[in-house]
Amino acid sequence: MNILVTGGAGLVGMALRRHLQAAGHNVLATDMTDFSRHDPDLTLADLGDHARLEQLVIEGQVQAIVHSGGISGPLMQREFPCDVVRINVDSTAFLLDLARRHGIGRFLLMSSHVVYGHSDKAVISEEDAVHPGTTYAASKVAGEALVESFAREFGVSAAALRLTRVYGPHRRANCYLRQAIEDSISGRTTVIPCDLSFPYHFLSVEDVAGATLATLAADDLEHTIYNVGSGEVLTMDQVRRTILDVVPNARIELVEGSDAAPEMQKDFSLQRLAQDIGWRPRYPLAAGFADYFKRASTDGKVLQ
Repeated sequence: MNILVTGGAGLVGMALRRHLQAAGHNVLATDMTDFSRHDPDLTLADLGDHARLEQLVIEGQVQAIVHSGGISGPLMQREFPCDVVRINVDSTAFLLDLARRHGIGRFLLMSSHVVYGHSDKAVISEEDAVHPGTTYAASKVAGEALVESFAREFGVSAAALRLTRVYGPHRRANCYLRQAIEDSISGRTTVIPCDLSFPYHFLSVEDVAGATLATLAADDLEHTIYNVGSGEVLTMDQVRRTILDVVPNARIELVEGSDAAPEMQKDFSLQRLAQDIGWRPRYPLAAGFADYFKRASTDGKVLQ
């Protein structure tokens, strides 16, 4: 299958390219930069350049689109909320319309668990209400609404994957796991401000890729929204101990404070994706972080 992957130089995009190519797919990856990697398989194209994107879709005979590009987290571009909306929402609408006009068989949007906002639910399912607390979260809610509307109004086979806290090689945004690897290489202590009772839901990018491939391959999509997580709920002290099991020379100090994204979410239901698609997570943090450390620790540097 010929698959367009936007955000192809990012954390999720890089993993998707690797997994899709290994599965025999032809990947057309786009991004606005290659982060000085000199990536010959990446096509530089801004999400706002609609004519260029349409040309690539036509010339590449694209059969599926995975939209992992745009503003990728609630801490990015916070000072420019209109830009967050313009980039994330406009690109989703345009790419969905490309899928509609060119008969593209499957469209997947990488969304986020942050759409739920603060929740008192013991287990959050896709049926629960969304309460976006940031412009980024609101842009993802809008993108999901567009996915559903294009599926209902035009028959586009489309879904949004609500990813929890993704980690892995090529993550450039703030991440305690990446910081711990970098600090261990440099001999520094990793200081993590946290509430020791706060629940974390780390998700290996390897599982993101696995869920995406499974959803692309499904004959039909019964729903337009799917939670994707690891199935684990961990405190930061449990995260710390997992890191030390993999990187014994790491030094990690937990200090009183709060997470940069402090909205409380206790747990997530993954039943819908298991029932509809047959996908289940394979990487608890112990396995996922070990894989991350192995892939990322190259020549004394963390892959970015």
